[in-house]
Amino acid sequence: MRWLAYLLAGVIAGILSGIFGIGGGILLIPLLIYLFGFTQYEAQGTTLAVMIPPIGLLAAIEYYRRGYIRLEAVPWIVVGVMAGAYFGALLAPKISEAWLRRLFGLLLCYVGVDFLLTGVSETRFWPAALVTALLGLLFGRFRRSLAQPHDQSHQQGSSPPTP
Repeated sequence: MRWLAYLLAGVIAGILSGIFGIGGGILLIPLLIYLFGFTQYEAQGTTLAVMIPPIGLLAAIEYYRRGYIRLEAVPWIVVGVMAGAYFGALLAPKISEAWLRRLFGLLLCYVGVDFLLTGVSETRFWPAALVTALLGLLFGRFRRSLAQPHDQSHQQGSSPPTP
């Protein structure tokens, strides 16, 4: 019966991957949207296409070399992920882009809060918090600087606002 649990875990992961394009996409999707103007759908599809073999395979080889892969779980999770990703990809276009983005944001918030509140030692928390804060400031700055030229182009030829 353990194989069924592996299969179910794979289906759940696959559905989330198919709906949200997650994996390395937790970082890649916002970057594609904010820096390159992709739609939510385009960012998810592109992320799924990028993440499939090249990244996972090389990482898996290293984890296997170190003994960190439970081989008995792999085939069942793979089957589940394949099926779940397919059904998630069928489901995603039926969800409005606005709601899809909200759901993606809620997923990120949930994972972030869960990571912050569950068993992270203080010595590991503060370096991670610092890196996260710096990345947030950096990407926030890039987003504003990219948006400014666009906003200014809409204002050309108009008179300045009166106080």
